[in-house]
Amino acid sequence: MLVPFVDAVHRHLKSWALGPVLQCLERFLDEPTFRRTLIKKPTAFTRPQSLYSLPVTLKTFLFQCLAQDHSCRTAVATAKDRGWLPPSASPGTAAYCRARDALAAEGLQRAVEHTAEALGTGVSDEHLWLGRAVHVVDGTGIALPDTEANQNAYPQPSGQKPGCGFPVLRLVAFMSLASGAVSRYSIGTLHEHEQRLFQDLRAHLGAGEVVLGDRNFGTFANLVLLKRQGAEGVFRRHQARGAGVQNLKRLGKDDHLIRWHIRPHRAPVWLDASVELPLTLVVREVTFQVTQPGFRTQSVTLVTTLLDAESYPAEALAELYLRRWRMELWLRDLKITMDMDMLRTKTPARVRAELAMFLVGYNLMRTVMFDPFKVSKVRLEQLSFKSALMRFGLWCTRLRRSTRIMEWLLGYQALLNDLARDFNPDRPGRYEPRVVKRRPKPFARMQQPRQVLREQLLRA
Repeated sequence: MLVPFVDAVHRHLKSWALGPVLQCLERFLDEPTFRRTLIKKPTAFTRPQSLYSLPVTLKTFLFQCLAQDHSCRTAVATAKDRGWLPPSASPGTAAYCRARDALAAEGLQRAVEHTAEALGTGVSDEHLWLGRAVHVVDGTGIALPDTEANQNAYPQPSGQKPGCGFPVLRLVAFMSLASGAVSRYSIGTLHEHEQRLFQDLRAHLGAGEVVLGDRNFGTFANLVLLKRQGAEGVFRRHQARGAGVQNLKRLGKDDHLIRWHIRPHRAPVWLDASVELPLTLVVREVTFQVTQPGFRTQSVTLVTTLLDAESYPAEALAELYLRRWRMELWLRDLKITMDMDMLRTKTPARVRAELAMFLVGYNLMRTVMFDPFKVSKVRLEQLSFKSALMRFGLWCTRLRRSTRIMEWLLGYQALLNDLARDFNPDRPGRYEPRVVKRRPKPFARMQQPRQVLREQLLRA
């Protein structure tokens, strides 16, 4: 798809994490089972004279999401420049947009999951936490173009006046603590509870896997459901959890086994009515102090289903929870560095496909960032996502200029060497005030729909 997967390329790239991920993307084009999931209609991409075949459409769509300029016009121009389209092809975007509309968002979502699994094959024991795979969970909102279709599917915040806001999609995702890749995600409206979306993700957890999240996810019901399927949870204790607590055993300083109680018939509104919950649950609570300057929180209490204090010391749990902040940085990479804080498509189906392709591109970049670990012992969190995005784009441009396989492979190794040396400086204890220096433009906020303001201008 991105690199012609001849045997020589596969033989050399399979020693890197990029090899299995590219091979995974190739399977979606070559194997009929995967190919069918990507296409909405069986008749799509069957015309032999069509310029936009399935591989060309996917490549163009992927690089549109990875580029600085996300316009369709730039995407078509890039496809022509890289030889995916003939020089005589029209620079117009209509044919490309029709081909993109034939892609199924569900198939692209499967591609996100499969790329994360392919990257996970390169995760070794040294990347795990005490021998366990950890999924970090969090939610975020993504703005959409203000169209009637998007407003109906993903309504704007209820506090905004009609015509003065943007539709907002709620995204809840699992990200691998070892690689930073998006392993699964679920979407809904801004008015849907994050807990309901979390249940879609929780059902896919394997036995022994750990979920790490903030206090929003550390509920009685979530801890019970995780234990039932053999998974574990580490969350910050919710501030409302005070009553209905019984201290059972002291495991160490600020480390206790606790029995939680709930009232009968008080299941959460987001929980399926057919799910029965016990009235009590034994959990472990660990409290630790945060001494780093600049942190708003001075004391943190964790709640976890990992009850063995010898296998999972309190210090290890505290260190694990502090690593949860990485997901905030990974979401920043997605929304700010990749410019995904506002999507550009104008119908819900296109929005879902665009979001999935952005996440495929993000997982591809996390794969490129995972490979330098084999070149040098630089830590993953030290690598620059912006640098990886830029260097990967330059390497792909170089593929167009040469057909020599070894030149491609040497170029990728040079990319990894540069990425390993161009890391973010380690600045422990750094803290900054939570203020914005740059002033906004002195324009009034929109308080009325655009059409009303236009009519006022005409009457003035």
